[in-house]
Amino acid sequence: MVGKIKRKKRKLLVDGSVFVYKIASGIEEPIQWEDDIWTLHSDLKLGKELLDNAINYYKKILNCNEVIIAMDDKDNFRKSIFPEYKSHRKKVRKPIVVKPLKEYITKNYKTISYKYLEGDDVLGILATSKEYKDNCIILSSDKDMRTIPALHHFIHDNSTEIVDEQTADYNFMYQTLVGDLTDNFGGCPNVGAVKAQRVLANINKKLPDMWKAVIAEYKRAELDENYALTQARLARILRTTDWDSLKQKPILWLPPSV
Repeated sequence: MVGKIKRKKRKLLVDGSVFVYKIASGIEEPIQWEDDIWTLHSDLKLGKELLDNAINYYKKILNCNEVIIAMDDKDNFRKSIFPEYKSHRKKVRKPIVVKPLKEYITKNYKTISYKYLEGDDVLGILATSKEYKDNCIILSSDKDMRTIPALHHFIHDNSTEIVDEQTADYNFMYQTLVGDLTDNFGGCPNVGAVKAQRVLANINKKLPDMWKAVIAEYKRAELDENYALTQARLARILRTTDWDSLKQKPILWLPPSV
């Protein structure tokens, strides 16, 4: 697939968190000083080199003429609608060079972040905007990015994929059903991948009809539409229609008319 996209120069929209955490984790080394004394060592210079090499590699093979790295804001609007969102991560130790590596990116690359948003949201907003819609490719390893209609390259399996709007909406409804335990929201109880596919299988893939099927499944679990809506808003990676650029604030997703 990569060969097919080389005809046109594009903007490379990069998930900054993916690269920061992947590299920062990979260069940590435990060192034993004495019998019972251990420390962690991390070579920031090596981390910078690995980051630069990776960005240049993908810029070349994906035929891009510009790199824009999306970064997380320190605050997250999802926590205001669901305080438990990612709360379990507070106890997880971050790799020791995460902060200086982020600072390096900010100083040496074009970065974009929006208040209250994750980097994923920034990618989604940019990729569906008039400025970037037809001339960008998203670089990430997050399967949830398939809820964004765009051209994607996934670093975990080196695959390139075009996601159209109908497929993106299907993936969004699927994610609303199954939730995301890594982000600490559960979706619809007792609905896993297979059942979610079955719920969405025998209807057309128009968003109003899929949403109707999602609500019905939540009601079967004795949960109301408001609960389902909260799960949808947690699952929703923002698109340009979900962002108020004048007020610089997210627009909470509303269900389509059924």
